[in-house]
Order: sequence, then structure tokens, then C-alpha cells
Amino acid sequence: MSNIEQAYRGYGFAGRGQKNGCTVYQLKGEGGSGEMVCYDIAPGIQMSFNQLTMDSTFQSIAPVKKFLQIDYCIEGCYEVEYQNGTVSFLGEGDLCVTDLSRQVFVSSRLPLRKYRGVTLFLEVEKAQHTLSAGFPQAEINLAGIVNELCGKEQSLLVKSREDVERIFGKLSEVDERIQAPYYWIKTMELLLFLSVLDEGQRQPLKIFSGEVARSTKAVYHYILENPLAKVTISELASQFDITESSLKRCFRSISGSSIGTFMKAKRMEAAAELLTAGEKLSIGEIAERAGYENQSKFSAAFKSVYGVTPLLYQNRHL
Repeated sequence: MSNIEQAYRGYGFAGRGQKNGCTVYQLKGEGGSGEMVCYDIAPGIQMSFNQLTMDSTFQSIAPVKKFLQIDYCIEGCYEVEYQNGTVSFLGEGDLCVTDLSRQVFVSSRLPLRKYRGVTLFLEVEKAQHTLSAGFPQAEINLAGIVNELCGKEQSLLVKSREDVERIFGKLSEVDERIQAPYYWIKTMELLLFLSVLDEGQRQPLKIFSGEVARSTKAVYHYILENPLAKVTISELASQFDITESSLKRCFRSISGSSIGTFMKAKRMEAAAELLTAGEKLSIGEIAERAGYENQSKFSAAFKSVYGVTPLLYQNRHL
């Protein structure tokens, strides 16, 4: 039985197959499907590349002793709900370390209907034997990592995003001919990083009330559907009945960026579409639609996102 099948004992996968030396698990959930492509790194260690497009993958499973799960979110968001109705999010750029022996979640969802990420499954005792035999000089203590990082909470977030990005950034792009040793090296790098993680680089999963989470998700979708709306963060908070401070905190957990940065990015994406659309609007007209007082401010904002001026972007894409 593979690590993932032990960790998710009782989970009803829609299918299981082999592809290019790895195991592919198919998932079907509310409103869609997904897959987990799993590589056996070494005895007790398995890495999974996850691509999900659905509303929820949740199935109730029993806690599993002496199993560590490490998740890195590349794109999208994963939401978990606790028994008291509060929720937490794993958003873009987040790294989460979870002790699977402590099951406190009662449900989970994909609030953005998409999730792409990497998961490392470690059967602690078997993986420890592998690490001690294969790389004794590292002196990695998996039980110590579990106790140190998950001693008080089931899950812990790692805040050092630059270090995490360095470890995970190129995983999906590596040449197939060197995948196995590369994944093994990156596993060691991650575990070494976690073994010396100081308190300033970690935090419990942020917890939000169900009302705050629902309002924030509504704001997120409003911005997607109305990227050029001339509305402030304060006005959005008032419109969706949430305090501005709660909106800002929860929005960052969901999207991985501040609400201001997200609004600007979506506004510039919509402006970029207008620049190459058939309407043939002037740059000044597009600037006005995007809510800018003048063309120069719009050009500066556009260049900060795309690296070129609106005129140069338009010329390149027409």
C-alpha cells in the first residue's frame, strides 16, 4: 500500500493507474474532477503533484498515526472547516505542515474551484530509517520535526516564502531523466529547512469565522466579475457587510496577495484585453475605464504589472 493510500485510508478514489513510472489517482467531487500524480521518492517518502478543478474533494477519513503531510500551494486555494464552523485557508505560496494523527477538520472546499500544488507524504518511522541510512550526516529527526512544528496545532504555516519558492519553484519543470534524484534532493532540502525553522518563520493556520470567509469569497468573485469597477476596498467591505481589516486579512489567506494588489492585477488584465480588442479604444479611454485620472498614471500602473507601456503592449499584440 502506497503512502497516499495509507494516509487517506478509506478515501474513495475514482481511479488508479500507472503512467511513466508514477501512480496517478483520479478524483471526482462536487462539480468537477482532479488527479494526483504520485512519485515514490524512497521507502516511506512519496511526492504528489495535484491538479484539482471542482468545488470539493472532501470525504471523511480517520486520523493516521505517525504520518506527516507537507503541502505547497502553487495556484488556487484550499479551505478547511472546523467543528465550530470556523475556517482556514491554504492559499498561493503557502507551505503547510500537518500531523495526520490529529483530525480536526469536518469539511473542505476549493473556494476558487481550482487547486494546483505539491504534497509530500512521509510515513515517519519508515522514512526516518531511509533518511538515517541514506543521508546520516544530515541528522534529520522526523519525530522531532512533527513535535516541534505540530506539537500545539494539527497544522502549521511556514511564512518564509522566498525559501519555500526556492525549494519548490522548478519541481514541475525538471527533465524527466533526472526527476527521481532531483525530487530526492529537494525532499532533503525541505526537511533540512524545516528542521532549523525558527519561531519567527512559522505560524498556526489563521482562523476566520464562517461569515467573514463567505463575505471575503463573495468580494473575491465580485472583483473577478467586475475588474474595472471604480470601487475602493472600504466600499467593498461595506457592500459585503465585513470590516475592512477582516476583509484584508482573509483575502490574503485566500488569494496569496493583498486585496489591493489583486484588484490592480485584475484591472490591468482587463485593460490589456481592451488594448487588443476590436473596439479600438484610445489608451486615454481605456485609462478612464480602468479608473485612472489621467493616461500617465495608468501607463505607470500598467508598466508595473506588464513591464511595458500600454502603447508598446498594444503594438506587440495587434
